[in-house]
Amino acid sequence: MKNKDLKKIYNKIYKKGEKKHFSSLMFSGDKVPPAKQEVLGEVSWEGKTVLDAGCGTGELAYLIAKEGAKKVFGIDYSKEAIDIAKKTYRHPHLSYENTDLKKMKGKFDVVVSLGTLEHLDNPFEALKKLAGLLAPRGSFIITCPNWTNPRGYILMTLWFLFRAKITLADLHYLTPIEFEEWAKKLKMTLSWRTVEQEWGHGDKMIRDFEKRLPNVARDSKLPTDKKKIQEFISWAGTHIVPLEKNHIFSGAVALYHFRKI
Repeated sequence: MKNKDLKKIYNKIYKKGEKKHFSSLMFSGDKVPPAKQEVLGEVSWEGKTVLDAGCGTGELAYLIAKEGAKKVFGIDYSKEAIDIAKKTYRHPHLSYENTDLKKMKGKFDVVVSLGTLEHLDNPFEALKKLAGLLAPRGSFIITCPNWTNPRGYILMTLWFLFRAKITLADLHYLTPIEFEEWAKKLKMTLSWRTVEQEWGHGDKMIRDFEKRLPNVARDSKLPTDKKKIQEFISWAGTHIVPLEKNHIFSGAVALYHFRKI
């Protein structure tokens, strides 16, 4: 699968309603999801010019504008997402465009991109593009799924050994290892941490497995059944959840902050 194949998928998802399609574990009711909260607190947005690359339906771009950004541009290659953003999240300092990152020009104090890099054909080329859009002393902030935790180790085992369909649309499974190497190539400083610890190795991981693992087994035609899957999930609940501790690398979502040197 290529990124261009995902475009049709995402247009259908946004038309259907993202909360109806994606796992409810990604949302926090009426609250701002934890990863977005972390991004909002990462820098001072006052007076900044900001690009949200892959803005989806516009929530983060809107929240950044509310935090005092001088100008926020939200772009996404899904027309359905941009149409929803224009209707739902409006602000005098916020504008949207249905376009691709490759076509983007200009200079920005901060570029943000949440949950997009893992869907791109060449993540490092995308990072180079983001770096080229930065003003002097600018920075960009990325979030993406993280796999250096018990949930990730289990799902990556299924991926590597059986090429199991562990996610619906991820083309890459990224960790701090890749980002540290990319920061060196870009000659940028990098700070990172992970959030959603409970999803990485706690009760939220168990709820994820209860829905995800039967679907993975079905879609990938793995030689198992629901009883065995439930036995494993029960074992994980009694042997993984009580023993695992939070580490900088053990959350299910990672935040990476690249800064120009």
